Amino acid sequence: MRILITFCFCCLLSFTMSSCVTTSATSSATTNKTSALPASFTTENILKAHQGMSSDEVLKLFGKPKSVNSSICGGLRGKSWTCTTWKYGNFPNDNASFTFSGNHGSYKLNDFDINRD
Repeated sequence: MRILITFCFCCLLSFTMSSCVTTSATSSATTNKTSALPASFTTENILKAHQGMSSDEVLKLFGKPKSVNSSICGGLRGKSWTCTTWKYGNFPNDNASFTFSGNHGSYKLNDFDINRD
């Protein structure tokens, strides 16, 4: 009887320990995911983004962009205008772009797209 109780206790202890190891490994793998977007792309900051924001407000929320592109927008559907696009992260996953209208120093957010995985 004593041998059977000891055997059952050892099996239970072994099962419990192996379960802990599996759970721990799964948790650390899930929390170690890295993003190509800066840490400033929190849900709170993303929800603050809106059309009409100044470029200074976008800089304050998200930091400096990874790349900047200036081009002509809107020519096919009306009067063309100069647009400037700031990009963050890496395409196709974990990326963001902010397209502004206006002149340098007075950019206003026209369009934005934020993709977080």
